[in-house]
Amino acid sequence: MYSMKKICIGILAHVDAGKTTLTESILFLTGTIRSQGRVDNGDAYLDTEALEKKRGVTIHSKQAVVQLDSAHDINLSGEKCRITIIDTPGHTDFVGETERAMSVMDLAVLLISAPDGVTDSGRKLVNMLNEYKVPYIVFVNKMDMSERREDEITEELINEFGQGFVSMNRYTGIGVSSDNSADSKCHPKGSMIRNIPRETLENIASLSEAAIEKYLENDTISDKDIMRLICSGQFHPVLFGSALKNVGTEDLVTIISRFLPQIEYKKTVSAKVFKVTYEEGHKLSFVKVTGGRINVRDSLPDDRLGGEKITQIRRYSGGRYDTLEYAEAGDAVTLLGPERTFTGMGIGEEIDDRTMISRPVLRYRMILPDDVPVRTFIPRLKELAAEDPLLNIDTQGDVISLSVMGEFQLEILTATIDERFNIHPRFDRGEIIYKETIADPVIGFGHFEPLRHYAEVQLMIEPLPLGSGIEVATAVSVNELGINWQKNIMSTIMNDLPTGVLTGSELTDIRFTVVGGRSHVKHTEGGDFREATRRAIRQGLMKAGSLLLEPYYEFRITLPAENLGRALNDIGVMGGTGEIADQNEQTASIKGEAPARELMNYQATIVSYTSGQGHIDLGFAGYRPCSDEYALSVMENRGYDPDSDMANPSGSVFVSHGAGEYIPWFECEAHMHIPSRENELLYGETETEEEKLEREAELQRRIVESRGDKTSLYSRLDAIGTDEIDEILRKTTHANAVGRKGATKRVYHQKRVITAETAALSSRTTKPPKSKPKYLLVDGYNIIYAWDELKSLLNGDMYDMDGAKYRLLDILSEYRVIKDTEIIVVFDAYKVKGHVTEKMDYMGVHIVYTRTAETADQYIARFTLENARNLDITVATSDGLIQLIIRSENSKLMSARDLREDISGNLSLYRS
Repeated sequence: MYSMKKICIGILAHVDAGKTTLTESILFLTGTIRSQGRVDNGDAYLDTEALEKKRGVTIHSKQAVVQLDSAHDINLSGEKCRITIIDTPGHTDFVGETERAMSVMDLAVLLISAPDGVTDSGRKLVNMLNEYKVPYIVFVNKMDMSERREDEITEELINEFGQGFVSMNRYTGIGVSSDNSADSKCHPKGSMIRNIPRETLENIASLSEAAIEKYLENDTISDKDIMRLICSGQFHPVLFGSALKNVGTEDLVTIISRFLPQIEYKKTVSAKVFKVTYEEGHKLSFVKVTGGRINVRDSLPDDRLGGEKITQIRRYSGGRYDTLEYAEAGDAVTLLGPERTFTGMGIGEEIDDRTMISRPVLRYRMILPDDVPVRTFIPRLKELAAEDPLLNIDTQGDVISLSVMGEFQLEILTATIDERFNIHPRFDRGEIIYKETIADPVIGFGHFEPLRHYAEVQLMIEPLPLGSGIEVATAVSVNELGINWQKNIMSTIMNDLPTGVLTGSELTDIRFTVVGGRSHVKHTEGGDFREATRRAIRQGLMKAGSLLLEPYYEFRITLPAENLGRALNDIGVMGGTGEIADQNEQTASIKGEAPARELMNYQATIVSYTSGQGHIDLGFAGYRPCSDEYALSVMENRGYDPDSDMANPSGSVFVSHGAGEYIPWFECEAHMHIPSRENELLYGETETEEEKLEREAELQRRIVESRGDKTSLYSRLDAIGTDEIDEILRKTTHANAVGRKGATKRVYHQKRVITAETAALSSRTTKPPKSKPKYLLVDGYNIIYAWDELKSLLNGDMYDMDGAKYRLLDILSEYRVIKDTEIIVVFDAYKVKGHVTEKMDYMGVHIVYTRTAETADQYIARFTLENARNLDITVATSDGLIQLIIRSENSKLMSARDLREDISGNLSLYRS
């Protein structure tokens, strides 16, 4: 279809491996430039920015265009071709820029420094290339500075990354003469790329069953067979050379042109935006065209762009560009005109990029000079956010915060703002970026109905495996809810997701499914569904069990063998995992994972105890749940109150008497217009009565927390005192379950706190309530250890429990008859793996052995919360947690001593 082959290649490597030097060498050897620049001289072809020249590093990806035709001696394909080279940053703080460029690469050149070998940065790059399914070849640079042999380095690549690496040339030390003129090329004699030896062909063919069959049949394999192996990721050619001396670079260009992959492009206009910059306030969108033809004055086929027309098409090479009238599939060009594009945007048949692999773990607060108002700086912040979405810039009032990969990126960002806007900001110390997810599925309800507005949403919210990100689906037909409203809901989830309820952090690893929704033919607008959706999510989160996640680093520590024990011990103390990756008499290396907060400053520690001989390489490894203790400390430090976050409301708005009325999250389900699908989708017939009681008890507990003290009653019992308990009870209100006709729901209404004085007053003015069945709940083991007569039966052996247990049951059996009450004795079995709740009767006394992970006090607390309205409950225990829950539910309490005295008195009276 197209007269010219086109390929987009990326040059990837860790910092100082020689990427920009290699690009200069390629451009020089192909005649694209007349003389070579150098990074350290500040005259490299692709280092066009003043800051890059000053710092001597690549900060932003750049592109250069190489034209090859059949006249080029190094073009063995015999076809006219255009190679677009993307030079990417090597510093780990700018790996996001490298990853964004991967989305448009047809082939990558992975640069390895011969003296360094495979580094942690190289491992990360290979993982990213595999994730993006980009085929790659390896160029081993700086062979002139290394004593390592080609076969030794090839073996290292195989050991690190698996099979597929075959050497394609030898380092001869012969290259372009030193006068740096384009006319002084000297081709190495007998290049393996031109005449691949039989042994090398056999090694290549052995990488595939199909290829080896062809080789055995024909005694060779074709260039197309080799190209297929490269494009499928089964074969990675390895080349050796020195970019600075132009050795091996010619072989690299030759192998690219000879095995140029065949790219199948889409038929309709399509493109992928991989980079965004600004020029005098106007957006420049760097795209790769993946289908059709784009002309100046065209509008791109994407409704999100609002019909914006292209005013100019540029083809950049270094700091220069040519203007074009059109761009075709395979071209990497820059578009001017559209202002609504964004990095990672898919146009036409291309889809938007998913969540990036590289994620920052640090967040800093930006402090502007006193004479720069935040409101005037926000438009400039939008430019920075568009250029690097991973900055995740957020403004709350006059507070600006952003995320970065590390200190060096922060330093560069400060210099960029100073250079571009003439403003010099400061940054605070920074903090770890946490995320939140949920432990169990839940249904969230949201309603937004102020006057002349209407939208209602019902979402199923489910946890996903760690690292899954956010997924969105719909399970309602277009007859139930119009497709445009469904898209509005899903767009809100993807682009305007509210925060979590533990610390106000970003949500992740959750699937949201639309299971219900309703609009109004006259009053519904797009913004209404945004509000209803966000409220449904928060309402669901308030009911669900949330988990706080923290970032983890994968690490590789290299240090003297004598310090191995110290490092392994440190990793264990950090709460990480590690294993010995390599060890000899002199050195050792450890690889593993640990919380980022523990590893951030560990390099200084290593330097200290190894006398400067050890170092650590870090890479983002995803998010993992925090330990309970650490999660509580983070929540306490953050002091986040989900009920007070006006930007992320959990309640809904309903119309009442001509005005909007806010209904809190724990009451809004009763007001919803769509019948709840909670029982159908989440519980139904599979849920046991016990599970239902446990679930509803947990919900009651969350409501108590939401109304009163925000810290979990369970988590604070160990340190709580009598005065604090009284203060909690003073704040706490009660809940009443009311069924609504036509739907099975629990509705919660606030009621006043009942004190002894108000209860006495009420008894004089109202009819006495009907008597309730009486229940005595006894914490079995608590009573046994509290009564000396039972404890003495243990004979000093806590496992010899049966005698004491049945003596207690005998006593309680008589007591049950005297007091005319049902008695439930609860014993812990929470440490018994796989144990389910076990119930039995003994002489009229009900016995419960709790399930795994549930203590007796939890069972009693749950039973009391659920049945206090319908039963007259007394609890006998000395446990503080149960006492707190019982008092909050106006049930009765007996200490172990009180129970003993009451039993003694009643039994004496009964027997006399």
